[in-house]
Amino acid sequence: MKIDDMHFFNMGYLDIKIPDNLFQSLKNECYTTGYKNEEMVSAITGSGVPVHRYIENKENLQNLQDFLKTLVPIYKERYGLDPSDGIINRSINYENSVNKTKFIIHRPWINYHKKHEFIPKHNHLGVFSYTIWINIPYNSEDEIKQGNEYASCFQFHYTDTLGGTQKVTIRLNKNDAGRMLFFPSLLSHQVYPFYTSNETRISISGNLSINIGNTENL
Repeated sequence: MKIDDMHFFNMGYLDIKIPDNLFQSLKNECYTTGYKNEEMVSAITGSGVPVHRYIENKENLQNLQDFLKTLVPIYKERYGLDPSDGIINRSINYENSVNKTKFIIHRPWINYHKKHEFIPKHNHLGVFSYTIWINIPYNSEDEIKQGNEYASCFQFHYTDTLGGTQKVTIRLNKNDAGRMLFFPSLLSHQVYPFYTSNETRISISGNLSINIGNTENL
């Protein structure tokens, strides 16, 4: 008897360790000028939510953009799916858009996440989004003992083929500094509070969106 496993196509995420020189440069801005950078206000800004401040160092912006450039084709190759297809298909000038699709990299921001703060479930505007952890001041095992099974975790939420809600939980530890997740912007996610450290958890997030026909962008 022959039985084949057949899986539905779906989109996942890339789990990446960013280059050390990029990590060190971003970390330097986060710990020096970053605290004074322009504040980013979003739909989730409010009590109990971390303060967001834009990355402003031009060299960091350029180096991060150059790195993000390399991830778009890798994502498409790994999954055989492209989150931007729906946007392109709705384009008025579809035939000219397919081969001229360019990505705009929006201003990334720093998340200064203090003890007990959280980020509620949400998604982003764009095609791709990312999170880079700069400092994780705890270990997940200790957090779970202090809080609950999801304490300090990053979590994705998605709908399965039967219409049910599923989740993928990313448990973070001190050695995850420099780790990056790259995922479709419409993929819902949230960040749970941490309890065992008085240090600040620091991460960087941002979005890439479509700019059809603009050859000056990514």
